[in-house]
Amino acid sequence: MKRYLTLWNVLGLLLLLVGVAVYLASSPARQSGVVNLPTEQVEPEVPREVELRLYFAKNDATGFLIEKRKVTLAPGESAYQRALDELAAGPTQGAAPIVPSGFPAPTVFVRGTTAYVDLPERYGRLGYGTTGETLLVYGMAYTVLDQGPVEEVRFLYRGQPAATLGHLSLLEPIRRAR
Repeated sequence: MKRYLTLWNVLGLLLLLVGVAVYLASSPARQSGVVNLPTEQVEPEVPREVELRLYFAKNDATGFLIEKRKVTLAPGESAYQRALDELAAGPTQGAAPIVPSGFPAPTVFVRGTTAYVDLPERYGRLGYGTTGETLLVYGMAYTVLDQGPVEEVRFLYRGQPAATLGHLSLLEPIRRAR
């Protein structure tokens, strides 16, 4: 008669149980990917004029050209959001746009020193190469970082934390140079 309770069977069963426990502990269904965003931002209740620094691509796609625009913010309007709206509208001084024509501007939420840029669904189908994706993400991040005291920018896609945009990893926040 065969023995089922051998040392190797017991070790194999123990290894299987440890593997199942590790899998269940690290399962994405058990981890919360939710980022709690503020429901409202506190902005001044009077119109104010600000100078926005917008990062557009050089025509040869080797870096950025900064375009400065003076705009008047409406009462309660965020400089971060207005900057991304202006970025989506495109350049006026000879640089190349980084946001595809007709694409909506992402939404920006700020919590503490972190800005969250929520990319709409259309950004998942850009069709850009690595250079275009890098210029888009870093151009948006640098534009947001130049508008106020935020120290880092994290990207969301349709309200959820974004791991990638095409070929580009978005796992780490983009921070100010020190």
